[in-house]
Amino acid sequence: MTTIYVDNPPARYIDQIRDEVRQLPSNAKSYLKGLFPIVHWITKYNLIWFSGDLTAAITIGTLVIPQSLAYAKIANLPPVLGLYTSFLGVIIYPLFGTSKDISIGVSAISSLMIGQVMGRFYESPQYLSGEWTVNDAAINVALFSGFVILLIGLLRLGAIFHFISQPAIAGFMAGSGLTIVINQFSKIFGIPNINTSEAPYLVFGKTLINLHHSTLDASFGVAALVYLYAVKYASIYLMRHYPQHSRFIFFFNTSRSIVVLVFGTLLCYMINHFGKFESSPIHIIGVVPAGFGHMNLPQIKPDILSFFTADLPGIIVLLIMEHGVISNSLGKISDYKVDMSQETLAIGLANIFGAFFGSYTCTGAFTRSAVMSKSGARTPLASFFVGIIVVLAIYVFTPAFTYIPNASLAAIIAHSVTDLIFGPTVWKRFWDLNPGDLLIFALAYIIALVARIDISVYVPVAISLVIQLYRTARPNYALLGRMDLVETDALDEKKKPSQEELMMISINSSNIEEEKTLFYPLDHPTLGQYTRPVDDGMICFQPQESILFQNSDYFFEKLLDEVKRKTRRGKPLPEKLGDRTWNNATTSARKDEQDLALLHAIVLDLSGVHQMDYSGMEALKSVAIQIERYAGNHVHWYIVTGESSTVRKCLLFAGFGNQRRDGKRVGEFLSDLRHGVEEGGHTPGIEGCCSFVHQREKSQLATEEQQEKKQQGGDFDNVVTIEQARRPNRSHLDHHKRESIITVESLETDRELNTTLSNEQWCYCSIRSPPSHGQKLNGIKAVHDLYPYFFKSIHEAVRTALSRKQENDHHHHHLDEISVISDRGVNTTHSVGESSST
Repeated sequence: MTTIYVDNPPARYIDQIRDEVRQLPSNAKSYLKGLFPIVHWITKYNLIWFSGDLTAAITIGTLVIPQSLAYAKIANLPPVLGLYTSFLGVIIYPLFGTSKDISIGVSAISSLMIGQVMGRFYESPQYLSGEWTVNDAAINVALFSGFVILLIGLLRLGAIFHFISQPAIAGFMAGSGLTIVINQFSKIFGIPNINTSEAPYLVFGKTLINLHHSTLDASFGVAALVYLYAVKYASIYLMRHYPQHSRFIFFFNTSRSIVVLVFGTLLCYMINHFGKFESSPIHIIGVVPAGFGHMNLPQIKPDILSFFTADLPGIIVLLIMEHGVISNSLGKISDYKVDMSQETLAIGLANIFGAFFGSYTCTGAFTRSAVMSKSGARTPLASFFVGIIVVLAIYVFTPAFTYIPNASLAAIIAHSVTDLIFGPTVWKRFWDLNPGDLLIFALAYIIALVARIDISVYVPVAISLVIQLYRTARPNYALLGRMDLVETDALDEKKKPSQEELMMISINSSNIEEEKTLFYPLDHPTLGQYTRPVDDGMICFQPQESILFQNSDYFFEKLLDEVKRKTRRGKPLPEKLGDRTWNNATTSARKDEQDLALLHAIVLDLSGVHQMDYSGMEALKSVAIQIERYAGNHVHWYIVTGESSTVRKCLLFAGFGNQRRDGKRVGEFLSDLRHGVEEGGHTPGIEGCCSFVHQREKSQLATEEQQEKKQQGGDFDNVVTIEQARRPNRSHLDHHKRESIITVESLETDRELNTTLSNEQWCYCSIRSPPSHGQKLNGIKAVHDLYPYFFKSIHEAVRTALSRKQENDHHHHHLDEISVISDRGVNTTHSVGESSST
């Protein structure tokens, strides 16, 4: 039977660089292939997919035309630019996109931001003098926003979207949607001279004050709103009662916007044609030029870019955020994965190439994408068919667009964005889960209403960063206690034991078995009353977050506070104040301090810690020194490690693997990654070492003593073995297989004892090389960590700490004179490590 000791030594940086260089061709091939997701599915395209895509495209086509014209009005741009923006994005997206439901083009919220930016542009002296044009501004903003977003996609940084919390995004979207609705009221009722670039609450107030100035436009706007909502709710009712006709009802529902547009345009044309008015009594959008009249090579004007410098970051963040929200939501609904890096690349290219056609900024649109998902789109190619419909509209239907009423477009806009405004149901959901999330949602919501969109776009980002920093800087932690389960068969069936008796049975049990002993926080809301401290003089501490520079001091300050609260000083404070340090001048001895135990061990559960940086390592070393000074004796750390290589490297660098005393500074350990390891040295006393035989004889004596104690009925039932750290000679390691290094322990060793080596020293005698990866073993009895103070479970760590304490009490030795004790060698004799020296 064999015991395997596992190690995961940190790879050298030069080896990591060589591996990266070696894998560079395959990584480059994968990267280039990932830029074109269409190659994974286009060869399998079939007629069934084509049918679904075409149906969805026709449905979206009836929606994209009115929205393109309407959203361009929100952006304070000519309506034809909205059609240009909705064309090229949907043509390019199938090549690079990873969502079948996204419809790239104009969107309400990004158009709102562009509209506020353009409002400031129209007041600039350069525009008023004719030096700048509207097309110059729209094209330059789209072009350079596209360049930045494309760079984010090429560098595969799309994951930055996930740093924005969902409540913050929801609040911003809801506030922006309500802002758009408020801004459309004046156009729906035909109220003149309302400046919609002001704060929403001011716009709403002025609209109500001037409501009596409504014009004939109100008849078109209000009628359109009534029809849109009537069809929406009637369709919901009919689909619930007549599900067999759901497909027809769905198309009837999605076409309500185009119906409003057609009938409003027809009615307005008849009024102007037969009424023979000099000017239209109803505000209309005017002449829309046919074709791509603005298609040209973009002219980059640095002075325009300088004018928009402060606005570009907000526009870029908004484009990514808006697209990421809808694409990820639809991906989860339809059970497919969205690659945000690839999505940002697609948005960037759509904006860059769109600038050549005279479009303004584009991104994924909420309403159209949701309708695309419900219309049965099968692949991203559905967007391409939508682009064909837009091209037909640009070349064929533009003469009819002249008589589209502004009030009807405003009604379509207001109706389209109401889905973004979350009601009390969502508020209650946030409150039920976490009141803090509701606070985040409310802050983003309110700021979006009272501030300009170019300011409020930063609110979700700022709130998310503050929340993340706070949560990582003040993370949760737990002080663990033990709860020993009691076997009912061992109890007197005639007499039901009281709670005190159950607790006494638990206290008298010193065994730590996974089936009978559980570990829970001492302040657990349910089980806290049944847990007790693991042992007198032992602290079991569990960080529940990565240990980084922003929280390391907080973690270990809490640990130090707990040590001082649960244990006594090894050396009492002097009675005279003059003999004390200034920071202990006001400290008085507690009445119960003499009843407290001296600290002898700390169990540090790092199984949930995935990252540790240099600051975290230094904080751990510092608290170890402080604790040892406070305890006045050597304190051993029993660490439960996870699978994180960074955490393990930090622990080894700080010397917590072997915990060999420095001798120069109390509480500090010699690094396990230095002191001869790289030169082929190893710890004295491990298998294959010249001192191994002597160590084995001492181990046999210790094992026999424990067996005698067991036969005499002692409380301690585990077979204990004293062992020293086993570390293989790195000169024999296969550097191509560094991720899992094992040393197999065999009991057949007859090497000569040359000298007695101190644990402080490093031995350079020959050592047995580890078995090859293909070697077959007779049987694996147990798997343990190579380092004696590292453990795979908290049960093993606590059991080792308790065993060591009992062994110390039995032999009356100092804590620093005994090597690591564990139960790793049940029924097997191991080698004995040399004693530690201070």
